[in-house]
Amino acid sequence: MFSMRLFQKIVFSFLLFCSFSLTALTLEQLQQQLMMQQILRGDFSQSKTLQMFNQPLLSDGAFLLSQQQGLIWRQHNPFPVVLVLAKDKLRQQFEGQDAAVIDAQDNPMVFYFSHFFLSLFKGDLSALESQFSLSLTANKKGHWRLHLEPKQPPLNNIFKYIDIEGENQIQRLTLIELKGDSSVINFTNVRQQTQLSPQDKDAFEF
Repeated sequence: MFSMRLFQKIVFSFLLFCSFSLTALTLEQLQQQLMMQQILRGDFSQSKTLQMFNQPLLSDGAFLLSQQQGLIWRQHNPFPVVLVLAKDKLRQQFEGQDAAVIDAQDNPMVFYFSHFFLSLFKGDLSALESQFSLSLTANKKGHWRLHLEPKQPPLNNIFKYIDIEGENQIQRLTLIELKGDSSVINFTNVRQQTQLSPQDKDAFEF
């Protein structure tokens, strides 16, 4: 015979368990987990959906993230380009062309967005909290999702929301824009390094 009281107890217990699972990981713990990994190297694939095109724009390449130095973003396809984001400078170089270097005084808005994306990749939640409302969920298997909703210009004039997902490291970054465009970046083959290679050190030299 079906017992409604027993069913209610089971549902209540399940909800308690889910609540505990979703709040077991705090924002502070997540930031410590992400920022303790000083040097990460891996591959990326990006799919960008634009309202004006029927098919998504695809790109792929490799990246290196250093908590101390910044981010090196090497796109391989559909055309080679290297982007280096550092603390006080930004460099972009297309294959066969001279590098273009800017700082905050040259183009404050470009530099603002470069630092915003660097904070995303580094997992610098303290920097993001001033710009976003943050909501973190996690399951018992260690997978987490951080939902960011912009709360002030200029980001709330561009993005509807941003989701960051991962386990030990960031695995996926999803950006949803107000006008309907979206980008999804997947990170694979991510591994830690103890030090930068000579080539990487040279890349961070401006």
